[in-house]
Amino acid sequence: MASTELGARLKKFRQTQQLTQTALAEQLHVSRQTVSSWETGRNQPDIATITQLATLYAVPVDDLLQDTTTVAVPVTKPHVRPSSILLVVLFGILLVERITQFSTFPGLYWMDFLILLLIGLMINLGIARRHPNVWTNRVHWIGLTVFDVLSLVSGSINAFNMGFGLMTTCQFSGLVVVIALVRKYWALVRKYWQSRSVKVRQ
Repeated sequence: MASTELGARLKKFRQTQQLTQTALAEQLHVSRQTVSSWETGRNQPDIATITQLATLYAVPVDDLLQDTTTVAVPVTKPHVRPSSILLVVLFGILLVERITQFSTFPGLYWMDFLILLLIGLMINLGIARRHPNVWTNRVHWIGLTVFDVLSLVSGSINAFNMGFGLMTTCQFSGLVVVIALVRKYWALVRKYWQSRSVKVRQ
């Protein structure tokens, strides 16, 4: 590994933290000239100092030792739009049941509300296709969680005396979303523990 590459990365991380060479030198108890020599590639810090720098910059040691520009691209992975298939299927089920089942007016209005919530989530996915970002992703999963809770609770207590048909539909829809959410959150937990185990090994 060329020391100039390491130096460039050290400089980049220092500037990201908005530290001057002098301020960094004081924190590491070295001279400003030493920090300058690291960043220009004339010298290299020892492994203990690199570990200290990684802790100071709150990054893994590997980020200092190797170029991570290509690794940084997958950070956008969480913004990848979720599949709209689940929303379309739920929308179809609720719409058919809303039209075909007899119920009280409050029960039918409740179904209308759940259908409108799904339409809102589908609109959010449409926005996510044009402008993918972390907020559209969060809105999707938070909205699905809200839909899930409302469906399961209203189906379990037969809210608004909606009748057996709509009650069963709400419970079924809630259970389908539970499966999707469990898969999503399990993947997040697994990813979290994998990243922790990587940091521990470092």
